[in-house]
Amino acid sequence: MGPFPTTSRQKRFLLVVVDYFTHWVELFPVHTTTSINIAQILINEVFTRYGMPVYVLSDNGPQFISYLFRNFCETLGIQQKFTANYHPQTNLTGRINRTLKPMLAIFAESQPRSWDKEVSKLAFALRTAVNEATGETPAFLMFGRDPKIPLDLIVGEPTEGPPTTTIESIQINEYRNNLIHNLRCTYDLVREHSEVKKISQKTKYDKHTSLRQLNVGDLVWVANVTPQIGGMSINRKLQPKYQGPCRLIEQLGPSTFMVQRISDGVNLGVTNVDRMKRYFEPMSNEQPSTSASDTSETEQESTESGQSHTTQKQADRKRTSSRQRKLPVRYSINSY
Repeated sequence: MGPFPTTSRQKRFLLVVVDYFTHWVELFPVHTTTSINIAQILINEVFTRYGMPVYVLSDNGPQFISYLFRNFCETLGIQQKFTANYHPQTNLTGRINRTLKPMLAIFAESQPRSWDKEVSKLAFALRTAVNEATGETPAFLMFGRDPKIPLDLIVGEPTEGPPTTTIESIQINEYRNNLIHNLRCTYDLVREHSEVKKISQKTKYDKHTSLRQLNVGDLVWVANVTPQIGGMSINRKLQPKYQGPCRLIEQLGPSTFMVQRISDGVNLGVTNVDRMKRYFEPMSNEQPSTSASDTSETEQESTESGQSHTTQKQADRKRTSSRQRKLPVRYSINSY
């Protein structure tokens, strides 16, 4: 996320890392978002603390699609996945960002030089809040218990010091076994709850979405995004809504394709079908050609029609006598 106002420690961006299952959040204020910087934070602050993930899902930012970061993931045996361009529904981090931005904006506005010092408090708030998708707090799913918050301090402090008696050792073993059992039951419930939530969200989404049957090789129009020149956005009203035609060159998922623009061969990246509409060839304005036989028949019919029309016209004309008529004598000059 960012850039934000530069702090006294030269922090301008915020790296957000979210565990897909528990929704546990890690926030890291950073000076730059280069591939090297992100890789160092992941290996030193995340992977060595929680273990190696099966895959990393990120947007299509240059720091994630670079050769260095791809090589970093391959070396650690991590599968790399990307979200569709301008379609953040598949990115869990994008949902966290929508919740985090209003909270962070308050600190960035009131404390522009020290907002990075408040990030840990925001992370704690996200970790201890019940998540709608899982029905549990990320902290409980991660550690098997909810951390104490200031309100819990009225209950009293836990007993300090290692166990000193056999009874205490037995109690610890019982607690450990119960914790493992409860975590397994909780994880099963979370998986069931998450699946129900996904089905519910998909049902709501499908009500407002028309089914698009597209295959590799099809031609489509792709929705335009607001272009930028020199960091300034161009008015969307002045730009065409779609670009293309484009060809679907590879299917990456049920609703995502790799798209290539035909006019210049530019790869538009991973694109969701929500941003596409099928391309149809424009209809030709040329009249269908007529064969020679059809032409001769047409000309013959036209000639016959003309002759028939002339004959009928002559028949309808009034007949007049061809003999010469003489003037009456009274009109003759010789009568005077």
